[in-house]
Amino acid sequence: MNRSLRLRLFLIIMVMATVLILVSRSFAQYKSKQEMREQLHADLENSLVVCKPYSNNAEDFGQCHGRTFKNNLYNRFVGEVTVCLNGSPITRAMSAAHCTMLSENSAFWSSPNLSQEPLIQLVTNTITGNGVWTAARLKANHAMQIMISEQSFMAFMVMLWKVRDNQLPLFIPLVGMLVFIMAQMLVKATMDPFNALKASLNSLKPENLESIGSVHTQYKEFEEFAAVYDRLCRRLNKSFIRARRFSSDAAHELRTPFSILRGHAERLIAETPEGSALQLRVRKMADEIERLIDMSEKLLLLSRADAESLSQDRAIFNLSQFFNQLAQDSVSYHPSLSVTQSIQSGLVWSCNQSLIQQLVHNLYTNAVKYNIPKGWIQFSLRRDGDFFELSIENPSPSIPGDLTQKAFDRFYRGDAARNRRIDGMGLGLSICEEIAILHQGTVTLKVTDAQTVVAVFRAPFSPQNS
Repeated sequence: MNRSLRLRLFLIIMVMATVLILVSRSFAQYKSKQEMREQLHADLENSLVVCKPYSNNAEDFGQCHGRTFKNNLYNRFVGEVTVCLNGSPITRAMSAAHCTMLSENSAFWSSPNLSQEPLIQLVTNTITGNGVWTAARLKANHAMQIMISEQSFMAFMVMLWKVRDNQLPLFIPLVGMLVFIMAQMLVKATMDPFNALKASLNSLKPENLESIGSVHTQYKEFEEFAAVYDRLCRRLNKSFIRARRFSSDAAHELRTPFSILRGHAERLIAETPEGSALQLRVRKMADEIERLIDMSEKLLLLSRADAESLSQDRAIFNLSQFFNQLAQDSVSYHPSLSVTQSIQSGLVWSCNQSLIQQLVHNLYTNAVKYNIPKGWIQFSLRRDGDFFELSIENPSPSIPGDLTQKAFDRFYRGDAARNRRIDGMGLGLSICEEIAILHQGTVTLKVTDAQTVVAVFRAPFSPQNS
């Protein structure tokens, strides 16, 4: 089963978008963590610098520190930051154990200074058993310190990421819709040149191959493709011209020598003793010459059909009367066959009468040749809305398995026909098909479960403008 290009592009873009979102999410998560940590460092430094004038008064310093943190993006850390003075917290909300821990671990301050401010010492280090902490102090006054744990910082970051992730149920459908629209636009942009090629291919006919132009495309990537198509059309046109010319010229050139040979054969038949072996041999030769003349006429007709130069002169033709007469003649000419008919009267059609008569005679001849001993033929003609349907059914002793697929191929013949037990050239049904196409109709063969073959010709009463 063929796959959908739109669906394939949608899935590819969706997978790429998902990977892009995941990568950007991880990068943004890493980058935001780094930037927020830097901002927190700056806020710790700023709080010490701004509140330094209040370093002699613990209460005033604590109030200044609170005001400083509340005026920035990290005011959530107001309740998480520990401010110490001389190893003791300066507000009741702070932990004395934290201040003692910080003042008793001198090794904590030995890590590299993260501050560019000359008066500030800013470090991030691990205090054994208490996790990672970030702390700042005035170099001139080591008794004043501000610290915050990594755990509090990460809890804040997780909260921000959770707020972001809560938007995913709304964001994912929007991304899916945008990806679907993008896939539609990509398919349209990709398929436009191919649609132009399809329209051009649909308009191709043997008679307009020479005038067909290149497929116009606005994309330079398709220019070479369009040029290849144009060259293909030109090669096809040359091939069609040569094939038509060969079939037509060969049929014309063969007609005259065949006619001369037929004349000589008829003269020899008349000049040789009646019933002699020589006369029988000449008669067989004359039959073969007649067969070659018939073949050349059929090839000429097919070459005209290929060139779409068959006569389209239409005249009123009484289908019911002609078909009924054919059924009656069949009783006289083939008395061993049982003939039944179901012919609707009054069906009149505007068509090329000689070509339609040839089509019907070809179908009827096949029904006679490929019948069983003491077999039968069923004629049927009926109206079906704006169409009429003409059918001829007959039983057959052996029906090839590929009959319905290859019956209309030129020179196709069944096993019995190939070994010349049944006369023919395998061109009759091909001619029927070309005549049906000329009249905007169809001709088909159907094999039934009862081992019968039904030849059906169906065409509209009024031809449509092509």
